[in-house]
Amino acid sequence: MTAVIVIEPASSGTALIAAAAHLGVAAHVFSADRDERVVPPALRNAAASFTAVDTASPDAVVAAACAMRVDAIVPGFEYSVGVAAQAAARLGLPHLPPEAAALTRDKYRSRSRLATAGLAVPRFAQIADPRDIATAASQVGFPAVLKPVDGCGSQLVTRVNSLAELQLAVERAMRHGVVDMGREIGKVLLLEQYLDGPEYSIEGYIDQRGPRVVAVTEKLLSAEPYFVEMGHIVEAALMPEHRATLVAYVKKVAGRIGLTLGVFHAEARITRDGPVLIEIGARLGGDRIYRLVELSKSISLPEVMIRSHLGDANPAPGYDTEVATCVSGVRFFAPVSGPFAGAAAVERVRAMPGFQEIEIHSHIGGTVSQLTDFRGRVGHVLFTAADRPTLDFRLAEALSTLRFEHAHKDT
Repeated sequence: MTAVIVIEPASSGTALIAAAAHLGVAAHVFSADRDERVVPPALRNAAASFTAVDTASPDAVVAAACAMRVDAIVPGFEYSVGVAAQAAARLGLPHLPPEAAALTRDKYRSRSRLATAGLAVPRFAQIADPRDIATAASQVGFPAVLKPVDGCGSQLVTRVNSLAELQLAVERAMRHGVVDMGREIGKVLLLEQYLDGPEYSIEGYIDQRGPRVVAVTEKLLSAEPYFVEMGHIVEAALMPEHRATLVAYVKKVAGRIGLTLGVFHAEARITRDGPVLIEIGARLGGDRIYRLVELSKSISLPEVMIRSHLGDANPAPGYDTEVATCVSGVRFFAPVSGPFAGAAAVERVRAMPGFQEIEIHSHIGGTVSQLTDFRGRVGHVLFTAADRPTLDFRLAEALSTLRFEHAHKDT
């Protein structure tokens, strides 16, 4: 039986287990089994096997993989991309070039590669020490965005409008940092030009013809100075010529980074001068985006990812990028004051036309982080509709039903 190893399935990567099963492929899960890298029991039970291993070490992954027969190693999360590429290369399995994997994980290096190739990127500078602050500020200017070179989930990402704000933000990041999935981020930072324009993500995969774009996702962000993703819509409402320009740009980016297999999730803003990259990852998009794509475009990107890492040169056979069966959207919510509406309100949301998902995190009623990154969100609703106005209405109605002022009626 064909078998794959999935390293640290988390966020959208958890869908890889079911995708593998649907394809008749055995999915073996490798996880460090500590901190945030504890795989839920239901996911463990759905996998063919579970192995506790140091997933930050390619050597450890290779050693554990040698004890079983596998045909591919697939990253289940952003931080696993490099290890999966290195381990698969050592075992002679289909793999992303380790250098390309490293570029997707280091925003400074990827910016440098793309700038050298003549592709549009923001002005940028690296800050590895407080002594770098003044030079970086002079190179980039203000307003600017400060972020870790290798983070995700909007953690430690903030807009800065002056040298004083930059100094404070750098000090805060370097002193406190963030430990995420066993990795400390925030010690090396990227300062880049603030981009004025709407933000989109671009979901795609690699086949024998090169990068293919499946969908463009419209993004709803929180209030600045933070950039928390609070909603996504597939397919984005873009003029055909603007979409074509964005897609062509991202395909060039994927090519220059060196992506040769798997899926990709890119983020960009369309400025008055055209599209400019924010980041590109060799992974599934988070925040349920893969599910929005599946509902709207009738394609399973988790299955495409499995097929591609198995070496299939045509991992999405018969797929037509112009097919769109509906518009789909997800909205996240964060507490403002008081409790959420109770069970009756949740059931009213479930009964609404177009309903697909609702999740309210169990920590509601306890301590919730400030809305500076994804940890400040406390749940989501996901709906579909035949057109964008209807979708917007359904999402707004669902959020209104869950508003705090309804809580006294249901609790």
